Amino acid sequence: MSKSLFINGAFEATLAEIEKVQKDHPGLRCYLQPYSSGRIKLLAESDPTPDNPVTLYLSLTGSLNEVSFRARIIGWQDKRELANDSVSLAALNEHIKQFQPSENDIYFEARGGKPCVNLISVTDVKRYETPFSVSCLIKTADDKPLKKRTRAGGWSPVQEQNEWLGTLTEAVNDDVEASLQAEVAKSLVDDSAARQLRLQTAPKLPPSIQVISRAFRRNPDVIAEVLIRAKGICELCSMAAPFLRASNNTPYLEVHHRIMLADGGEDTIANAVALCPNCHRKLHFGKTETP
Repeated sequence: MSKSLFINGAFEATLAEIEKVQKDHPGLRCYLQPYSSGRIKLLAESDPTPDNPVTLYLSLTGSLNEVSFRARIIGWQDKRELANDSVSLAALNEHIKQFQPSENDIYFEARGGKPCVNLISVTDVKRYETPFSVSCLIKTADDKPLKKRTRAGGWSPVQEQNEWLGTLTEAVNDDVEASLQAEVAKSLVDDSAARQLRLQTAPKLPPSIQVISRAFRRNPDVIAEVLIRAKGICELCSMAAPFLRASNNTPYLEVHHRIMLADGGEDTIANAVALCPNCHRKLHFGKTETP
């Protein structure tokens, strides 16, 4: 995947201001001034432009462990090079006063006298409808997820994520599965020659994606009571559990809700049954009666 950048702990008011003004003026270049005395190496080396942008992910000072905004980086400058360029500096300050009044001007020091050297040009600043955990971002240095943040400041080069990440209000895990099943159905309609032709150029290693899903904090007492009630016998086919769990040597059965939790079903003993894996899959994917 392409390299992108994560910046930790941006000011929400600054990003919201930019998002609004860019909505009113599509394509407008705006500026971010992170509090850092070190050059952001990725930007210094990649030389981002409108034709070769770098994707930017941002967490907020009030929610360090969630990626809340994204943007396109279309330029970068070392502020120290502006110090002696009064013409460029004046033009930048005029631009900021007009479109980013909360920033006021280009500043060279943060509170306490710490120098700020990075001036980042951005466009397409957008708030994620559903913020996602910073651990969804994978560091390019070691291919490991970002760790949770404890304080604002700093950045990390990360792999670029899929466009849909953080843009959906509902779980996408089911959408991924439904899409696969639809594609399988289409493939089954084709003849073998068409499938074989596609397989000749298909990648042998599938691309990886990060899946967001919605889960429920299920009541463990409901699960325990239903398993005890079943006594190791599937409550649909009445056959004994197919094997024993390696962890505790108990019959392996899965607890299924008659009315699924996603459909408003209750997490209660009355709404749950213990099933063998085959019957459980049958209820989800096959034609069957409700037990």
